Amino acid sequence: PPAWGRAARQRPSLLLTPCRAFSNNKIMVELDESSGVATMKFKSPPVNSLSLDFLTEFCISLEKLENNRACRGVIITSAVPRIFSSGLDITEMCGKSTEHYVEFWRAVQEMWLRLYGSNMVTVAAVNGSSPAGGCLMALSCDYRIMVENPKFSIGLNEAQLGIVAPFWFKDTFVNVVGHRVAERSLQLGSLHPAPEALKFGLVDELVPEEKLQEKTGAVMAQWLALPDHARQLTKSMMRKAVLDRLVAHREEDIQNFISFISKESIQKSLRMYMEMLKKKK
Repeated sequence: PPAWGRAARQRPSLLLTPCRAFSNNKIMVELDESSGVATMKFKSPPVNSLSLDFLTEFCISLEKLENNRACRGVIITSAVPRIFSSGLDITEMCGKSTEHYVEFWRAVQEMWLRLYGSNMVTVAAVNGSSPAGGCLMALSCDYRIMVENPKFSIGLNEAQLGIVAPFWFKDTFVNVVGHRVAERSLQLGSLHPAPEALKFGLVDELVPEEKLQEKTGAVMAQWLALPDHARQLTKSMMRKAVLDRLVAHREEDIQNFISFISKESIQKSLRMYMEMLKKKK
């Protein structure tokens, strides 16, 4: 439940030495104790796809930071050139058992509940393209800074694959860009090039690639200048209804995903999409 963050604050902190990194297979984490800011870098080539392993590692890393008193903010970015994250790993949704689908979808839900409900200041430094689930991760942060490159795009493009973005993806999107932009963008499965993403408010600002780190640091400092408790309670007030809605309908959402993904027509279109990706390589 969304209140987990508050409980976590009371637990003993995990002691990390200044700027110590704890790195897993797919995510590098560095915490600068002097500023209280951690950086999480996705490093799961070729495209940082959100596999079950990746999602599990992400949740564990985020929880470690959340439990650490020294950490107040986290910057989420990519260590893979030209891609932030390509979204959900299609191989996790193709030709697997029902049990696997349950486990995978629960991990997707968990990632969102923890990131959207985080007590920390969360800033996405979007340094590459960010379709579908990658877009959801960026949308779940408090602030989004994207590299000023028209070749990089971001959006919830599920409709293009014949998939429907779940209600909580939609809610998160609507809360960022407003109802009309979200409605059109979701129905068309649009991927917005960086300048268009800025125009629609999907990202908060664009910067040249070489300025991304500096700008992200400056924005983070601005957010951390406020007392934590006031900002955290305000964030919780703004986001609670959306979080509670998934918590209340979590099992139903899993069942919806399974019945949808198990359809032969959907499996067929996912297989075709995977073939197309193989040919592109």
